[in-house]
Amino acid sequence: MKKIILILGIVSILVGSLVAVVRFAPAYLYDQAIHGRSTSHWYQLKKFNRKLFTPTQNTFVSDISGSYSNLWREFHVKDVVVPLPAGHPMYQAVPSIRLVPGMADPQLGLRFNGPSGREIARLHLLSSGVWSNEADGQDLFRLPMVRREILKKTTEEIWEDVFTHKIMGWDLTWQEMVYNLYILHLRSIMLPESFTNFGMVDGKEMAYVEIPSSNKDYKTEMIFSFQKGLLLSYLLVTDLRASDSKEIRARFINGINFRGSDPALTPIIYREFKQLNFNQQTDQEGMLFLLSAWSHDMSNIEMLKEMIYYLERGSKNKEQLKSLYRFAYSRYKKTFTTRDTGLEDDDPDIRLSRQIELEGLSERKTLQERPRNVMKAPELSNKERMDQMLKKAKETKPEKKKSRQKMIIY
Repeated sequence: MKKIILILGIVSILVGSLVAVVRFAPAYLYDQAIHGRSTSHWYQLKKFNRKLFTPTQNTFVSDISGSYSNLWREFHVKDVVVPLPAGHPMYQAVPSIRLVPGMADPQLGLRFNGPSGREIARLHLLSSGVWSNEADGQDLFRLPMVRREILKKTTEEIWEDVFTHKIMGWDLTWQEMVYNLYILHLRSIMLPESFTNFGMVDGKEMAYVEIPSSNKDYKTEMIFSFQKGLLLSYLLVTDLRASDSKEIRARFINGINFRGSDPALTPIIYREFKQLNFNQQTDQEGMLFLLSAWSHDMSNIEMLKEMIYYLERGSKNKEQLKSLYRFAYSRYKKTFTTRDTGLEDDDPDIRLSRQIELEGLSERKTLQERPRNVMKAPELSNKERMDQMLKKAKETKPEKKKSRQKMIIY
């Protein structure tokens, strides 16, 4: 009997201790987290920032003007369908492609120059990925009672709370404290360390995170969208001084939709490109079609060659070509140039590579156009010609005479 009482006492102590941990530990950890002193193995933040506690007001998106609307066209680039200026007289689209260590595909983007040649906007497509709710991210969240409280929220609710929920006040239940700590944990993982502010985009099911720009004349934002368990994002840079930049930003935020990429789209989009006339193919409109096709199969070297080939046959495409030359050289150590469109590149290695490739093309073309030298037969004298004819006559065997068949008359 004593043993049973002892066992029940131990169990009661353990249960009581567990309840105390669950009820009182969040209050202690909450106080430590609020003041940036959380170092317990139960809960600690990798980076602490007071801005993590309160989202800012929703970012404003200006209205889209109706001018030149027919010169904007939707292109499916990687995981997004994005409106881009195709043949627009005010904007020039230039591809921005760079290799990223540890990633199979390069990072793809576009920069947009205004009439003066100044860059007024930039778009970078970031990698998409499966959303992780980080329910096992801290020892505190592994406690059954805490875990049960977190899982009461749907994934969509949690994602929205990351960008809208304010962490404030002290007169809170332990459940509210635990959830606040959970949202704080997610923000510390998702948001860049040097972010300025974050929140929801006004009137959109999108979130934004503003990060500092090296040039104070520009605004840099990461735009997030959560769809069907996937977290999708892009980086948007806009010129604060240019009204055209606000137009581009509004079109992107209002018009970009996420759609899955598929290598099977490459030949389909390429066929659309081939239906354009020659002037369109050799302008930025044709480049955008080929860029879209290549984005779904970025190991397709022939599609990259096509972009360079057609741009070299157009006019005012030097900026686009420079960008493609640099990427092609960084990845393949070749520029795939087919025509001298000006060798004034900043990089001497790229300039030298282009010169070597052009010289190789010139040599091959010369060999193809050079007529073949046919050996002429030596002239023979009359006696040599006669001897040759007699020799040939001796070598020719006479045919056997055919036997006559008797004609039978009936």
